[in-house]
Amino acid sequence: MLHPEIPPEGKIREQRPGEPEDGLSSRIASLAEEEGIVMRRAKLTPYTIHAQAITEYAKQFGKADEFHHAAYKAFWEDGVNLGDFDVLAGLAKGVGLDWDDILPKLESREYDRLIQDQFDEAMQLGVTGVPGFLIDEKFWFTGAQPIEMFRLAAKKALEIREPDQNNGLGIGIQAGEG
Repeated sequence: MLHPEIPPEGKIREQRPGEPEDGLSSRIASLAEEEGIVMRRAKLTPYTIHAQAITEYAKQFGKADEFHHAAYKAFWEDGVNLGDFDVLAGLAKGVGLDWDDILPKLESREYDRLIQDQFDEAMQLGVTGVPGFLIDEKFWFTGAQPIEMFRLAAKKALEIREPDQNNGLGIGIQAGEG
């Protein structure tokens, strides 16, 4: 869950003192711009458990990434309420999911235990933000990070996993290759 304390109707997001109008720190705005990603802070922090449940449902059909990307765009670019069933129905149908099959599962709260277990596991690992990343069960970090952070974590994980394979040339590159 992104914010388990959010009620089902969502919560109006209050602008923090000194925060830019769009709600993005200059660091996040810069990273988004570098990656060509549109990010606008929505006025409502949505209740996300249903969107997460649809993501779990979508995994069965190989459509979790498609649904996730559609939900990301809808939230960050369009500012929609991801807690609204009409919005979720449009997103699910838009990626080819069967809303008539999904809706009873949401209403019965079929995926709630799985989502709660995932949340609890993340808390036990010390994950305090989203997105959260775990590299090779050894390195974890949260939030929007530059690509260099991923490279460094992967390189360190490989150094620990295969110390004699590291020749300082970079991740997975052996002398004489390339």
